[in-house]
Amino acid sequence: MKKFFGFLRKQIYLNEKKVCFFAQGVWWFFALFSILLTGLVFAITTEHYVLVGARLVLHPTVLLWNILPVFLILVLLYGIFANALGAVSIASLFFLVIAIADAIKVSMRQSPLLPTDLLLVKEAFSIVGSFPTRDKLLIALFFIIMALLIFLAFYFGKRSILPIGKRCVMIFLPIVLFVLLNSAVYQDKERYDNYSTLGNIYFQVNQYNSKGLIYSFLYQCNSMRMEKPENYDAEACAQLEALPAEDLTEKELPNIIMIMGEAYSDLSENPHLDYTGYTDPMANFKALAEDSNSISGKLVVPHFGGGTSDTEYDVLTGLSTRLLNHSLASYNFIHQDVDALPSRFASIGYDTVSIHPGYAWFYDRLNVYPHLGFSQCYFLEDSFDAATQNKGGYINEEATFDKILSVMEEHETSDSPLFSFTVTIQNHGPYNGKYLEREQTFSCDIPLSEDENASLTEYFMGICDADEQIGRIWEYMENSEEPYVLVYFGDHLPALDLSLLQKLEYPINPNGTAQEEMAVYETPYLIWQNDAAKELCDFSQTAQTAQLPDHMRISSNYLGALLCELLELDGLSPLFDFINDLRKELPVVMEGTYMLPDGTITNEITTAQQASIALYKQWQYYKLFDQLS
Repeated sequence: MKKFFGFLRKQIYLNEKKVCFFAQGVWWFFALFSILLTGLVFAITTEHYVLVGARLVLHPTVLLWNILPVFLILVLLYGIFANALGAVSIASLFFLVIAIADAIKVSMRQSPLLPTDLLLVKEAFSIVGSFPTRDKLLIALFFIIMALLIFLAFYFGKRSILPIGKRCVMIFLPIVLFVLLNSAVYQDKERYDNYSTLGNIYFQVNQYNSKGLIYSFLYQCNSMRMEKPENYDAEACAQLEALPAEDLTEKELPNIIMIMGEAYSDLSENPHLDYTGYTDPMANFKALAEDSNSISGKLVVPHFGGGTSDTEYDVLTGLSTRLLNHSLASYNFIHQDVDALPSRFASIGYDTVSIHPGYAWFYDRLNVYPHLGFSQCYFLEDSFDAATQNKGGYINEEATFDKILSVMEEHETSDSPLFSFTVTIQNHGPYNGKYLEREQTFSCDIPLSEDENASLTEYFMGICDADEQIGRIWEYMENSEEPYVLVYFGDHLPALDLSLLQKLEYPINPNGTAQEEMAVYETPYLIWQNDAAKELCDFSQTAQTAQLPDHMRISSNYLGALLCELLELDGLSPLFDFINDLRKELPVVMEGTYMLPDGTITNEITTAQQASIALYKQWQYYKLFDQLS
């Protein structure tokens, strides 16, 4: 063994008298290190080591497609710096950062690292800034150690003497080989799909776990292009879009206050949790949902633990992130005015206002909201004070609802109805260490670790704050003579560790039964009207026409259109009318999975339903890419 490492050392530290382009030791060293580094990436990012290892034995080419990019980058860096240890240190930093970022994202959002995440560096730093001090110190320590190792590698690693021609070959050959590999392997959808996947194939984390972060990430880089739907017919979509809208300008309309609660869920409803001596985190929401003027159920949203803007996109446009089937956030495709709930409401006389106590640049809302039809937008920069209104790293619920109520009060002198859409932010994760003063919010008959208890306690603290404000706005609307409709829903489940949810026996599992898989994406929603609004349109009557299923589950892209049907605004939008009809047949549409009105979950739908889904996909593509051009 000593002789082997001595041989490697002599080959790596080439001196002036021994210049060898294909120094055998260097290439063996790079090959061995590529395998070790790839194995470390697998260890960081893969949950099921034994099962994945067994699969790799059966499909060794999967391992090869993960190793080769590491090897080529090592050769490229060696050609640039002529220092083997320097190349190894830089490559290690790069791949470890990618692996750790993937592991963090999976733990928080149950979604792997995607190429489009690299475009969100600014947003990522903002999120990291909300981490507990301990986590931020660990991240800083990691980068300090890696920077020190890179310095030591270049300081002590002897620079190889390589002729310029050979260095150029070592720089350009890996690039050429990668381009060829990318064309032959990483672009090949059939090859990627043919490799087996542990668990549900539609759960992207499983794809990464089974096929490796490096291979899967490069495959995703090649699948980012937006393809036209099969048998796409732009002319047919244009004819659908041109269907005349009903003249609803003379109809008396209620004010609509729509609020999307950050990570709002009903996880507090668990037989192992008890609130005796504490505050029920959902007391007001449940009371409001049970009110005779209310309709409530479960919304099936696009993501777990994140992807707020995609839920917004679904609700406001009536289009479907799931059917768009792209790793980019849906808001990335909105660059010009697009037909949406705010613009349609504006066309019949509504004043349209958006409120978000977060940065305007986040998800490009500064540009997207006006394109959706909001005439006035309030963001953190112009309407909130982070120094005095902060709680848990974000603008608190009270300040957010202060702004909502302020807009409502100011608008009551207007002759136009108000459509207000708000995205709250206080209860954004992470939750362990979120608040300076932690207040226990429940008791539990299952022993929890300190970290588990802290995460759940602080998450429910945010839910309690949100619920208090729900009660506040409910009271205001009940006492108002103005007609009001309140729509409240969650954007996604919180980014809590799935192992904690499984420990408490929540029926939530991305690799479980069809119902458990769907529950990963379920958040509560309610639509409530005060008595003044009920005089204009009675939900107890219009809900019968809407034919809501007994299970009261609907996909998030149906919610805005459902609101229009409940308000007897049929004809407001051809698309909304179309998806209201589709909802009555397929209340929930996921990737290859559907829930029927009777609660049956199936992978098979009728030919006519398949045609409706195909038309829906085409219509979405038309509205985003052809209608805007």
